Amino acid sequence: MRILSAAPALAIALFASPTASPGAEPADVEKEKAALIRTDTEFSEAAQKIGVGEAFVRFADAGATMLPPGQNAVRGIEGVRKQFADYPKGSTLAWKPFAADVARSADLGYTLGTYEARGPDAEGKTVTRYGKYCSVWKKQPDGRWKWVVDVGTPSPAP
Repeated sequence: MRILSAAPALAIALFASPTASPGAEPADVEKEKAALIRTDTEFSEAAQKIGVGEAFVRFADAGATMLPPGQNAVRGIEGVRKQFADYPKGSTLAWKPFAADVARSADLGYTLGTYEARGPDAEGKTVTRYGKYCSVWKKQPDGRWKWVVDVGTPSPAP
């Protein structure tokens, strides 16, 4: 799941990075922010259609890292795939971004949002859990955004 402990420091490090190379066309940051919100929304929609694990794999950069609670970092596509291999059948995870920002170079960005996870508890009773997240995204050579770091934390019901 998503864990949010390192997000603020990560965001500062990413957005303190240099701007685009000299002579490069300036990025339309607002357009890229909108594209990032759209991509994160499509990511959540994919989780509902193809399953949570498969969506995380399809939207992940090859070097993606997750920070699951109580575990070591999960790295790479195969690590992400293994992380969701035992995701409880019938469980869902849906999220909605509420903010995004993009570096001036338009090659890195992040989204912030809230999530709702439904699934069985230890006794098999369906429960709903809530949380917030930060996903860091990297623009791919083909222009698509893929997540490189995903962190989240539980929170009380809205």
